[in-house]
Amino acid sequence: MGHPLHNGSSTTNGISHDSEPGPSNGHASSSVGPGSLPHHVLNSIQHVQPPGHLMYEDDRNWQDQHDTTMTDDGKESTDDELEEAQDGLGHPEAKSISRKTTQRPGVGGSRRMPVEREEAVRLILQGLRDIGYHQSADILELESGYNLSTTQANDFQSAILGGRWSEALGLLPGLGIHITPTPEPEPEVGSSSSSIASGKILKIKGSNSISDQMKFLISQQKYLEHLEIGQQKKALGVLRGELNKVAKDQEVLHTLSGFMMCLDKDDLYERAMWDGAQGTSRRQLLEHLQAFISPQIMMPSRRLATLFDQARRHQQLSCLYHEEPESTSLYTDHKCESGAFPSVTTHVLADHSDEVWRIEWSPDGMYLASSGKDKTVVIWQLKYGIVPFQHLKEHTDSVDAMAWSPDGKTLVTSADKNIFVWDVKTGELQPKSSSGSQHSDTISAIQWLPDGSEFVVASMDCKVAFYSPSGSLLRQWSTKDRQLKDFVITPDGKRIIAITTLLKRVFHNDKLRQSMSSRPSEESEIIESTTAIGPNGASLAPFYYATMEYSLMMIRIADHNIIDSSQDLRCETTSIRLSSDGKRVIVSCAPDEIQVWSIDPGFRYIRKHSGHVQGRYLIRSAFGAPKDRFVLSGSEDGHVYVWQGTAPNPIEVLSGHKEVVNAVAWNPVAARRIFASCSDDHTIRIWQPPFDLDEGMNIENDGVTGGDEDGDGMKVENDEEEEEEEEEEEGMVL
Repeated sequence: MGHPLHNGSSTTNGISHDSEPGPSNGHASSSVGPGSLPHHVLNSIQHVQPPGHLMYEDDRNWQDQHDTTMTDDGKESTDDELEEAQDGLGHPEAKSISRKTTQRPGVGGSRRMPVEREEAVRLILQGLRDIGYHQSADILELESGYNLSTTQANDFQSAILGGRWSEALGLLPGLGIHITPTPEPEPEVGSSSSSIASGKILKIKGSNSISDQMKFLISQQKYLEHLEIGQQKKALGVLRGELNKVAKDQEVLHTLSGFMMCLDKDDLYERAMWDGAQGTSRRQLLEHLQAFISPQIMMPSRRLATLFDQARRHQQLSCLYHEEPESTSLYTDHKCESGAFPSVTTHVLADHSDEVWRIEWSPDGMYLASSGKDKTVVIWQLKYGIVPFQHLKEHTDSVDAMAWSPDGKTLVTSADKNIFVWDVKTGELQPKSSSGSQHSDTISAIQWLPDGSEFVVASMDCKVAFYSPSGSLLRQWSTKDRQLKDFVITPDGKRIIAITTLLKRVFHNDKLRQSMSSRPSEESEIIESTTAIGPNGASLAPFYYATMEYSLMMIRIADHNIIDSSQDLRCETTSIRLSSDGKRVIVSCAPDEIQVWSIDPGFRYIRKHSGHVQGRYLIRSAFGAPKDRFVLSGSEDGHVYVWQGTAPNPIEVLSGHKEVVNAVAWNPVAARRIFASCSDDHTIRIWQPPFDLDEGMNIENDGVTGGDEDGDGMKVENDEEEEEEEEEEEGMVL
């Protein structure tokens, strides 16, 4: 099927006119129905046979103009190798591969990848029928000689959508599906459990036959529909007589048989994640079955719309500055301008008297907390500008870990081994429930559970402690010889994703560097010595604890079991950040690397970003923009680096800070294009898109607009008066 008719006959090309009507899904038969043209008009359409077989014959020589793909060593690379490098399948030794594209001629001499005319026409036919232009589709079928689907395909679609299961099974041979005898199933030990969510195709373990897989899907739908209308006896017959023959995974049968106990159809819908015969389940079943049928016989549903969507998404992903989720026109190639990216410093915040190490936005994006070496946490408020709101000065040491509660009313901070719980509105420190600290080494990270019921603290003494919102210790774990240097908690509150180091005891002369959450100090390279006693009571050579391996770990909070890990990342990890959808993390590493990992359902390395400088200090990176389109990082060279999507190299390198940029943080409100950076130069910078300075800047709850600015668009916010020289250099001092 699908080959053009080579005669000029004015027949209807074998089109069936008596097929049973059903819901339209892009496979409707080309029968004459309401609104169709009369037969005498159809009989007047002449078949046209253009030369060749391509949509555009001048694309025939496209294969002579390949894109050149080169690796870093100058060798050509295949597309498979390029894809592997982009997806990170070769981590961490994957070669950096860049595509150097041969420039194509302009309009009139361009060459596109050739498209078969038959495929183009059939896609147009399907699109016309999807829209409802059946008359145009009828004429196009006659003029081109191509049909959208075979009669068997139309009948199969009608049978599935109409719930005629025996008829659908009988049509499988006509669709090119070879029917193989199905042996009786044998129970398997240790098979994995499955669900029958209507949005997923169940992978039947041990069922290699395509016909068996299709039979299972059809029988599963049949079984559920019997249960839906209360026909348990018929459903049991399907389970024993049909599903039992093709389901190789006994856990699948156990799951299905459990639905016999559903109280009513609503209970069935919820437990099976299925919406019934009158919902979308039959159409989804048809789409699943189409995966086994040749598209020459039965084209996938809404294929033209799918190709449009893929083209649009590809252009958006290829656009370096794209961040808005709205759809784009198909008439022209999509391209965003760089002016919408927050690349201009609008405020310089200068309340700190020493290095600023950490910044965190509140969940509503209206407050920014900053901390560092001066033992002070400053809370800044976005209110017609950005102004100091609270100064929290009770800390006994430098502050390098803090976390906002989900409701934004509480801020937890740490200084060395102690935690502090603050009321943000009043700036008051909540009294401690017990004297002393539960931690015997530096606190490395703090995170709240998403429901705000507890916050979690990790410290370098290989402990993880859980506290109530008031700061009372609830429970704690020992991680034995693993330090959690930094961690995040997944949105469901069930897993901790942590970067860890494995402590090993080594002899003193090895002089391996210690693992610390703060900056390395020149006077300490090792943690502490321990003198070992030999069998005869004599002292052995002293040994020390030192870090050796860096790992990424996934820990289930309920039983603190490690459920996944990626051992030895081959770089020194310093920080981790979770994406807004909870599916990816970025890990900052030394030297000079940011790794992107997928964590759903397990760890998978995706790619790395490079170009910044990180070797001696702890640098905190961040996701940015709606859907986390950007990755941002500070750098030891005093710049902020920005990467987009799959781009390995930065698209922006922002200047302004005079010393090491320690952290960046993007405002969590999607409507705001604003982020902050902090530095060893004692300042925090607020970055926004370029704008007309005459309009000014105004930061409100619903977004960011202009406010009064000095001539260079920059404000310096400080409670104390600055020197006149700094006023002239940086802007107006408040």
